[in-house]
Amino acid sequence: MAQPAVVVVFSSRCGATETIAHAAAIGTVNARALPRLRWLTHDGVVVPPECAVTWRRLQKEYVPPTEPDIVGSQALIIVPSAGMTPSSDEGQPFVALLDRMAQARTLAGKVGAVIDPGDSHTVDSFSSALSVCGFAVIAADGRDARAHGRAVGAAIVGTHLPPR
Repeated sequence: MAQPAVVVVFSSRCGATETIAHAAAIGTVNARALPRLRWLTHDGVVVPPECAVTWRRLQKEYVPPTEPDIVGSQALIIVPSAGMTPSSDEGQPFVALLDRMAQARTLAGKVGAVIDPGDSHTVDSFSSALSVCGFAVIAADGRDARAHGRAVGAAIVGTHLPPR
């Protein structure tokens, strides 16, 4: 049987949310799912000078999420930057992709989650966007990204894993 896949989409300028995304990805691996890390960006992002080196590394190491990524996975985890919304410059193109996929009914049966970057409004807005698109949203129990990733992985693998 093929290992179920989870797309972990994150937005990061300086690497902080990348670290959170990695923790969520490790959680999915703990649940025996296969994570795919994808980076949200756009050309007009203003990058602080102290983050320029990290930004260039991110550009080399990651690709943006695509429709085939999402279609080929059983779950989607979003790790937005604090203050980001589905209508922000970074969030809007991705949410538009999800909206198109929802209209085409390619998201049926998929699990979704939003990892808390420290801003409840960001979590609420992205969780709402996932719900509208038809994802079964798994809410976090606290701000432990690894535990949240494990919960998503367990939901798609169909196992109950004890807490670590």
